[in-house]
Amino acid sequence: MKTLTFKPGGLHLEGFKRKTENLPIENMYDPPKVVIPLLQHTGLPAVPNVKVGDHVKIGQKIGDAQSDFSVPVHSSISGEVIAVNSYAITIKNDNMSEWFMLNTESKNLYEKEELLKEIKESGIVGLGGACFPTHIKLNPPPDAKIDTLIINGAECEPYLTCDYRLMLEEGELIFDGIEIVEKILNPKNIYIGIEENKKNAIIKLRDLGNNRKSKVEIVALKEKYPQGAEKQLIYAITGRKVPVGKLPFNVGVVVHNVGTIHAIAGAINLKKALIERVITVSGDCISEPKNLRVKIGTTLEDVVNKCGGFTEEPSKIIFGGPMMGVTQSTLDVPIVKGTSGVVFLKNIPLTEEGNCIRCGKCIVSCPSGLMPVRIMECSKNNEFDNAEKYFATSCIECGLCSYICPSKIEILSYIRNAKVEITKRRKRK
Repeated sequence: MKTLTFKPGGLHLEGFKRKTENLPIENMYDPPKVVIPLLQHTGLPAVPNVKVGDHVKIGQKIGDAQSDFSVPVHSSISGEVIAVNSYAITIKNDNMSEWFMLNTESKNLYEKEELLKEIKESGIVGLGGACFPTHIKLNPPPDAKIDTLIINGAECEPYLTCDYRLMLEEGELIFDGIEIVEKILNPKNIYIGIEENKKNAIIKLRDLGNNRKSKVEIVALKEKYPQGAEKQLIYAITGRKVPVGKLPFNVGVVVHNVGTIHAIAGAINLKKALIERVITVSGDCISEPKNLRVKIGTTLEDVVNKCGGFTEEPSKIIFGGPMMGVTQSTLDVPIVKGTSGVVFLKNIPLTEEGNCIRCGKCIVSCPSGLMPVRIMECSKNNEFDNAEKYFATSCIECGLCSYICPSKIEILSYIRNAKVEITKRRKRK
């Protein structure tokens, strides 16, 4: 099987996917309560349109988008609103499972603008982790000549298998979503990029594609991290390089995660707002690793209970994968739209940061072609103008520099600090 990949940099990582790759998606029970954050996306937070004491139904809008660069949020259960504040809405489950139905107009009557409006009103954002509002991404500037749509099924993060299971089990909905997006963008080329370690998904989607009207090419990608990063995926499949400071539409490409495409089909064909998603629950100290379809707002504690608890207490809890995920300090946090998985790890040794030995491994492995060690040094010395000259803001935060460093220096932390300071300075200017 011919495989494509990006350059420069990247690294083959141990996948740890065997724990869950053969486990079908399970539907988790509705939790006793949900906590729905008003900001689950890039842009401005939603504004509450309910108050304490209101009764809401599944799929009912409970927070309005306050600008075009925002999306609404919806209730994932039916019940009573018991708390409303500036950052979240809490709902107590009444166990009635009453649904709020969106409009039932046939998708065949939709024009581009109506499709975009429906996608926005359904609260859809990028489910690969970036959480960029999908209706914005599907509506590039008029002068952008989009000729290529890429569906990201790489799932290169260790432990995560939720996208793989979606491709295996619900591929028809993914193709439904592709046909909807095709109607909006009218691309000449459509690709689904899948890492070669997911051969069953490659075979499954190729078979499904033979019976669909959309001409979609299933592309096998080399198993290499971060193969699923947007710019790296574009280069691997098309050979096009997204220039520094530019976005994929500048080279005629739009990229969406398979979960996002699946959610678009749910919104348009099934009239379902984004109230649930599939996540992977894995690690070395969770009793029963699973791929779960979970209601947005479900607390992590409820997820852990569904998975049989812990074999021993974790020393690290990560939302997402271990490379680019966000560490959590408590189980009292909700699953949100951008939660692709939860990884529980034990016995993470504390390591003392050593001195840089000038080995250059961080430079060789960097998929963005940067010099992480130089950006780190600039950050340490508060030389943020120099860090900008080394293109610090082009870092995709894949974490390979920290992962490969023999001196155990948290290089990425220094780069993130530089990016924050550079952004502040740009705003002041």
